[in-house]
Amino acid sequence: MTVIRYLGDIPPGTRCSAVFFDSERIRREKEFYMKLYSDSGVQDPEVLRAMVAANVPEDPYWLVSLKAGDGISQDATRLHRVDDRTGKILNEPT
Repeated sequence: MTVIRYLGDIPPGTRCSAVFFDSERIRREKEFYMKLYSDSGVQDPEVLRAMVAANVPEDPYWLVSLKAGDGISQDATRLHRVDDRTGKILNEPT
């Protein structure tokens, strides 16, 4: 898998799942962040657009979840966004 190739430190037993974010899911994700930020008090439309753009990629991507197999680790789950076209890891989700 692309994430394992790029990260290289995935221990045996790690569980991996992925969800594909196509144009429709990206649109809904942008709406979610727009509402979240406006409910938090951000009202300037330019600022809202910039904040959403900083958190949501424009192009389709895979949201990949890696969960430690031992289930004991405090930081047991890691999320990564992987560009569908290039296979490269994007900025980490917030």
